[in-house]
Amino acid sequence: MGYAICHSSRMSTQRLIGFASVVAWLMVGVPAILGGANEPIRLVQWAIAYALFGALLIADLVRPRLWLLALQALSVIVIVLVLCDGFEGTLMVLIAIQLGARVDRRTGIAWILVQTLLLGAAIAIHWSLRPAYLLTPPYLGFQLLGFVMMAQNRELRALQAIVADSSRLGERLRIAQELHDALGHRLTVLTLNLEAALLRTNDEAREDIRKAQALARELLADVRAIVADKHDGVHLTNALRTLVENVPRPRVHLQVDDDLRIRDPERANIILRCTQEIVTNAARHSGAENLWIVITRSGDGFQIAAHDDGRGREETRDGFGLRGMRSRIENAGGELRIENRPGRGFGVVAVLPLRSGA
Repeated sequence: MGYAICHSSRMSTQRLIGFASVVAWLMVGVPAILGGANEPIRLVQWAIAYALFGALLIADLVRPRLWLLALQALSVIVIVLVLCDGFEGTLMVLIAIQLGARVDRRTGIAWILVQTLLLGAAIAIHWSLRPAYLLTPPYLGFQLLGFVMMAQNRELRALQAIVADSSRLGERLRIAQELHDALGHRLTVLTLNLEAALLRTNDEAREDIRKAQALARELLADVRAIVADKHDGVHLTNALRTLVENVPRPRVHLQVDDDLRIRDPERANIILRCTQEIVTNAARHSGAENLWIVITRSGDGFQIAAHDDGRGREETRDGFGLRGMRSRIENAGGELRIENRPGRGFGVVAVLPLRSGA
């Protein structure tokens, strides 16, 4: 139920962003359409570039691809060079927003800086340096804002699945506990009273009392079984898949049980955060094409095993991200092992023990 709500919310957000992007694209074209151009050929060239951007935008919304975003940026540059009205930077903001859901922050910011410099150069060529100085900084700020907000949204959607499951789990545990306290106590008292009655009754009624006693014990066992069944835990698989989706490079191969559940929300958050750091570290430093992550549950805990096909690392000390991951794991009683193979990839194995009752 929690995943269905989160999935529905994610789809609604994506549709809303897509609709708003198309509206923004249409509105950017209004000034140019109303203002026209002194040379009809320029208006035709502008219309072709403008329509191309719209087609690429819609294609990317249907099936996201980074090369589609790159072509959109080039289309904006052509639009500015042909017929600039000063609002084309809005289209660059749309590209930045989509980047926030697909690339790490370092790559996204570098992309935004490059396309902003190209935008400023195109404005300067079409008009002069002064308009470029006036228009470029605000649009750079808008792009960075859209990118960061979308990047945060991707992380929050992953946590939302855990929060939804944790909330649902908490309510079910409350009901189960009340059921256990109310019925369990009364059934225990009934069993004790039947035991006392059995000692004082005659032979004819003994068999009936034994039957009632057996029934009371069965009911008590059923209540305990129902309570135990309610402790099904946080559904971690959905949150993990949300976290790694749309990561363009490296390609993440996530192997996890379809029904991986953890009763302890804190343990679930540790696994989610460590997986996030593994993906981020690979995207920033490894130069890898592929990243394999396998998350399994053994009898006494969980294991995260990850490795990539990148260049490995030269330094011997842990970076900030790895130190944070190690701290999370060790504070929870676990262990983190680094498997570095310079020139042949980088690997991490994290072992997280179950908390009592997890």
